[in-house]
Order: sequence, then structure tokens, then C-alpha cells
Amino acid sequence: MYIKNKNQGFTLIELLIVIGIIAILAAAVIITITPGERLEDAREATRASHMAAIGTALHMAVVDGDLANLEDSDCVASAYADFTNACATAVGLGAAPEDPRSEGGLYQVKSVSDGARVQIRPAGTSDLEPIY
Repeated sequence: MYIKNKNQGFTLIELLIVIGIIAILAAAVIITITPGERLEDAREATRASHMAAIGTALHMAVVDGDLANLEDSDCVASAYADFTNACATAVGLGAAPEDPRSEGGLYQVKSVSDGARVQIRPAGTSDLEPIY
């Protein structure tokens, strides 16, 4: 004859341990998926891409011999100047890219002393920050 055991189920301590493990795993997943860091990485990548596009367009202007025209239109000067839509159109970009870290922020461009190179930085940054 088979007698059914009425003591089936989990003990309180077993349930508490399982709940604790699930809480620890959930906390680890939440910490791993932090949107703030991911957004900051995306902004940095966008900023680097924009500066590379401006640099490539200006380099092409130098190769084509159009840098003198850019200097005359105040797009590239010996001091930092905003890279506006007019400047972007002059080098074939269509529209000036905006800095993703500041709303409506432009990039700034200046020619280096030898006249054949340019430096690019986001507007509002110091000369100590990395420049493309």
C-alpha cells in the first residue's frame, strides 16, 4: 500500500535562498545594462564621425585647391571659427553637423600655421581637449 506524503513542497529557507539568488541576478543585469554609459559612448562615436567627415571634406578642398576660397569666406581662419551650413555647402557636405553633446552646438575649425592643415574641435571646448 502506498501512503502519500503530506510534507511536499519547499521549506521557507529554500524559498528565501531562491528569491535572494534571483534578486542578485536581476541587480547584476540592471547594472550591466546602464543606458547612460551606452548613450555617452554613442555620442562620442557620433562626435568622432562628424569631425572625421569635416576633416575629410576640408582635406578634399585642400587637394582641389579650394582652401583659399574657404579662408576668404571665413570658414577656415587662423583662429577658431564656427563651421556653419555655408561652410559645409562650400566643401560639399550639404549641412553642418551638430555636436551631439550640446543642443545646436557647432564644430569649430582653424587653419594651422603651415596653411595646409586644419584643426577641428567641438564648439565650447578648450584647446586642451583632443582635436581631430
